[in-house]
Amino acid sequence: MSLLKRKAPVHTVYEKCLDCYKCIRMCPVKAIKVVKGQAHIMYDRCICCGRCVTNCPTQAKRYRSDVETVKLLISGNKKVVVSLAPSFVSDLPGWTSQTIIAALKKLGIHAVSETALGADFLSAQIAKDLGSQDIINGGDKPRFMISSACPSIVAFIKLYKPELAPFVSPHASPLLTHARFLHSRYGNDTAVVFIGPCFAKKQEADLYENDIDVAITFQELDEWLQKERITPESVASLVTPDCVFQPRRSAKGAFFPIEGGEITAFGAYISKAASDTGQKINTVTASGISVVQKILSGFKVDSLEKPLFLELLACTGGCINGPGVSSAVTGIIRSTKLRDYAGTADDTLDDSTLSMSPSVEANYPLCALPHNIYSEQEISDALQLVGKSNIDDRRNCGSCGYDTCRDLAVALLNGWAEKSMCASYMRKLASQTANGIMKSTPSGAVIVNKELQIIDCNEPFARIMGEETEKLYADIPGLEGADLTKIAPFASHFKTVIELNGPDQVQCDIREGKKIFHIKVFAIEKGETAAGIVDDITEPRVRIDKTVERAQEVIKKNAAVTQQIAFLLGENAAESEAILNSIIESYTTEEEEHDA
Repeated sequence: MSLLKRKAPVHTVYEKCLDCYKCIRMCPVKAIKVVKGQAHIMYDRCICCGRCVTNCPTQAKRYRSDVETVKLLISGNKKVVVSLAPSFVSDLPGWTSQTIIAALKKLGIHAVSETALGADFLSAQIAKDLGSQDIINGGDKPRFMISSACPSIVAFIKLYKPELAPFVSPHASPLLTHARFLHSRYGNDTAVVFIGPCFAKKQEADLYENDIDVAITFQELDEWLQKERITPESVASLVTPDCVFQPRRSAKGAFFPIEGGEITAFGAYISKAASDTGQKINTVTASGISVVQKILSGFKVDSLEKPLFLELLACTGGCINGPGVSSAVTGIIRSTKLRDYAGTADDTLDDSTLSMSPSVEANYPLCALPHNIYSEQEISDALQLVGKSNIDDRRNCGSCGYDTCRDLAVALLNGWAEKSMCASYMRKLASQTANGIMKSTPSGAVIVNKELQIIDCNEPFARIMGEETEKLYADIPGLEGADLTKIAPFASHFKTVIELNGPDQVQCDIREGKKIFHIKVFAIEKGETAAGIVDDITEPRVRIDKTVERAQEVIKKNAAVTQQIAFLLGENAAESEAILNSIIESYTTEEEEHDA
């Protein structure tokens, strides 16, 4: 069992989540639900591909750090052995196999072995399976096999493609195979720590905690080494003949981290199987979860005419571009470095090493997810909730994160989404609310663009601006496109507010003939639009409103002064407030009687 209680491999820092829904957009299986505007990972649906972490603009999505768990293991009584992914050569610039082993030993690690050794054990077994007479002649073994090397792909197929689940290789992943080998070599009290580029290995360690104690990423290792001030130069003097991979370096299993690497690793065995049987075994490789989804869509195993092996990887280009890599090396350089390194390895392990292969059988403990089926009426009703009543309304903009409006409707029905996620719905709601406010306010309200053309206005604004404007409003409700400079004497204040270096708002009184306009102008979007509230304070109703407003201001100011000089004023402040309140009450009563 783990020394520390573990959180899920990927989690959300909710105070950083800004409801942008990018994590939903990037999640290939939409394993994220939104609750009160914040994105929550649905762990039972997550395939731990890490795309939400690498694409979150605010770093609200993060993966679990397990360095402290490794430190506790080192401080315990167990021997801690590292299973190091071969892609270290492409992700940790400046380090060699000797210096990284010396550094890990300085941190307290007992021994270091290549995860690719497990890949070699696995390659030998898969080649044997694919070369068997049964698989080629359509015997008891399947004519079709999907690699089990990538835990994210295995999770995707088990959860979302259950019809293909029986064809996933029954063998363990390279890491699990290697971990079992290390336990057999160093004893059951050994603690196995994986270091590599993958988040999904953390989930794999959780699922197989008796075999893999903990998994950390290259990012975590790099940060740990920096914190301890360990560099390639600082450990150069610590390199000894013992600073080598145990019990030996891997063979072509080192190719596994790149697209097509698994097929390369057992290629020689595949060729031998084909020559023995006289039949060809097809192999196909694909990387990137979106590509994998496409090639598996509509695929029927019955359509195969010859045996097929599928090598599928969740990360584009392979594990070398996993979410746990550092950003110090570009993708192309990662690939070339790994190819150069793996190219110098032996083609296969020697027979004595292969004889040490542990059991490579495994059963990934995941099963197909329940799938809710909704009627067309239910989906239509859900679409109505976000104002999508017809086909034209359902032209998806993608702002919610879902591929189609229909997908959003299903998510709403499942309780994974909220109406506020739909940008077009919120835009309509905001527009309706703004229109309602503009039409209900007794003051004049107007919105203009940077050319001072009216975008919208209400009827009181047209009436305040005079008879001609009021007639124009009757013909063109909202006065859209009208030139404010030809209608209002205060248009220059709107221009002042819209200017990027201008004030955010302006409030003043403007006299025009017998009228006095009180205006409040404020920027909606600097450089683009501004809004204004206009009152003719010579109108009786406005005079009453202004008197009440100013009386309330006097009360507020008087109350503040009272707190400071109450000991001087005594009861005078209370009397002043009572007098002012009586003024407000008398005006309010007068207004109500006038309305009646």
